[in-house]
Amino acid sequence: MPSSASVVDVPRPAQAGSRVRAVPVAVWLVVLLQVTVCLLQTAVFPNGRSPDEAKQVDLVLQVSDGTAWPWPSPGTLVTNAGVQAGAVLPPDRLQGAAHLADRTFTPRAERPSWTDAGGAAPWIYAVDGEPFNNQLVQHPPLYYVLGAAVARAVPDWHDAPFDQVWMILRWVNVLLAAPLPLLAWATARRLRLPEPLPLAAALAIVAIPELTHLASSVNNDNLLVLLGAVATWLVARVLTGDRSARTALVLGGVTSLALLTKGFALMMPAWVAVAYAASWWHARRTRGVAGATVAAALWAAFAMLPGLAWWGRNLVLYGALQPHGTHADQGYLTEVGGHYTWADGGVRWLHRLTDRMITLFFVQDQASLMRHDASWWAARVGLAALVVGTVVVLVRGPLRRLDVLVLLLPAALLTAVVAKGSYEQFVAFRNLGAAQQGRYLYMAAVGMIVVAVAGAGAAKERVRRWTPALVLAIGLGMHTVFQVDAWKILWMPAGPWSPAATWAAAGAMVELHPFGWPALAPAALATAAVVVVLAVQAVRLGRARPHGMTV
Repeated sequence: MPSSASVVDVPRPAQAGSRVRAVPVAVWLVVLLQVTVCLLQTAVFPNGRSPDEAKQVDLVLQVSDGTAWPWPSPGTLVTNAGVQAGAVLPPDRLQGAAHLADRTFTPRAERPSWTDAGGAAPWIYAVDGEPFNNQLVQHPPLYYVLGAAVARAVPDWHDAPFDQVWMILRWVNVLLAAPLPLLAWATARRLRLPEPLPLAAALAIVAIPELTHLASSVNNDNLLVLLGAVATWLVARVLTGDRSARTALVLGGVTSLALLTKGFALMMPAWVAVAYAASWWHARRTRGVAGATVAAALWAAFAMLPGLAWWGRNLVLYGALQPHGTHADQGYLTEVGGHYTWADGGVRWLHRLTDRMITLFFVQDQASLMRHDASWWAARVGLAALVVGTVVVLVRGPLRRLDVLVLLLPAALLTAVVAKGSYEQFVAFRNLGAAQQGRYLYMAAVGMIVVAVAGAGAAKERVRRWTPALVLAIGLGMHTVFQVDAWKILWMPAGPWSPAATWAAAGAMVELHPFGWPALAPAALATAAVVVVLAVQAVRLGRARPHGMTV
C-alpha cells in the first residue's frame, strides 16, 4: 500500500494553453471516437428507442412553446400528440423483433411535422385510451430549458419534418457526452496513475456500449453524467491537495447545476463533504490545513445553494424532495397501491434488480426479456473487469484506499437510491422491474472506471503498457455483440440470416435516418479510421521499451 507521500499533495500550476497542449493526440482521438460512435448509434436506435425519449423531447418542446413554463406541478402535464411524428416504433418495450428492414418508409421530404401529428393536442395512449401523462416534470428544469433554447434555434420547427428536429436535439446530446473520455483521462492524470493508464481510462468510457447509446438520445441523464464527470475530476483535485477557493466554488457550482438537473444529484453535497474530509485527513499533520479545508468546504457549500433551493421548493410546495410526476397527490403509492412485503416476491425482485442493473449498465436489450444472449454475457465481462480492477487497487494500490472509497461513494449511494425507489414500487404494486436502469449510475462512471483501470498500476510495467490495447479489445468485443443483438431486434428482416438480409437492414437504417448518408458516411469512415489508428498506437505502447512510453 503506498504511503500518503506517494500522491503529491500540492496542485501543479499550469497555464490554460499548456494544459490543452499537454493532452496527447491519442486522447483527442478517443474524444473523436466517442462522438462518431454516438452519431452512428443515432441510426442504429431510431428516434424514441431510449428510455422515456419521446417524453424528454416533448418536455423540451413544451418549455420552448411556454406551455410547460412556469414549471408545471406533478400530475398536470400531458404529452403532446405532435411528438409522435418523430418515431416509427412505440415508446415502450418491444414485444418482439421489429423487422424494420421489411417496412417502407415515407420519403424524407414528406415526413410529418409536429403540427401534422396533432401538435399540442393530448397524446392518447392506445393501451387504455387515456392521455399519456408526462411524469418528467418531477425533475428540475435545467436540461429542458437548455433543450428549449436549441429548439427555438431550429427554423420553423413546428412545421419542419419532425424526425429532423428530433435528430438535431440528439446531436446536441452527443456533444454533451463528448468530453467524458477527456475527463476520465484528466482524472486519472490528476491521481498520478502511471502511463499509459490515463489513456486506458479514456478508452474505457467509449467501451461501454449502453453509455454511447444513451449519449445518442435525448435524455436529461446526459447533462447529469457530464456534470458528474466534471465533479469527479474536481474531487480528484481536492483529494490531491487542492483546497483553493476557486476549485471549491467551481465544484459547488457544478454540484448546483447537477441539482438543477436531476434528483440523483442530491447525494453530491455529502460526497463533496466527504472529499474535503479525506483531503484534511491526508494532510492532518500540516499546520493550517484544517482551517484551509473548512474554508474551502464552506465556499463549495455556498455555491451549492441555488441548486439546493429547488429541492427546498419541492418540500414547501409538495411535501416531498422528489415528487412523483404522474400524480398531484404525493401519497398515492400508499393510498392506491397494495401493501406487499418481502414474502410476496422480494427474492425475485432482488434477482431482477441485480440482473437489470448489471446488464443495463453495459448494454440494452430493448425488450427487457432478460435473455442470456451475447450482450448479457458481454455485460458480465465488463462487470468482471470493473470488479477485478477495483479489488486489485484496494489490495495493492497505487491509489490510497481512502481515495478509492471516496471515488466509489457516488456509485454506492446511487445504487442505494435506485434500490429504494424500485422497492417502493414493489411494495405498492408488486412491480418487480420498476426503475431498474444501469444508466442511473453513469454520473459515477468516471470514478468507477478510473479506480478499475488503476488496478493495472499494480502490474509490472511490461504488462501495464498493454492496458490500452486490452481495453480497446474488450470495447470492440462488447460493441460488436451489442450491435448484433440490436440489429436482430430492431432491423433484420424476418427469416433466416444472410448477407443480403444484413445489407437490407443497413439500407433501411440509412433510409429511415432523417439525414441519411451525408450524416452517417463521414461518421462511419471516421470511426473506422480512428479505431485503426488507436489500435496501432495501443500495440506500439505494448511493445515499447520500458520507460519509453509516450501517449
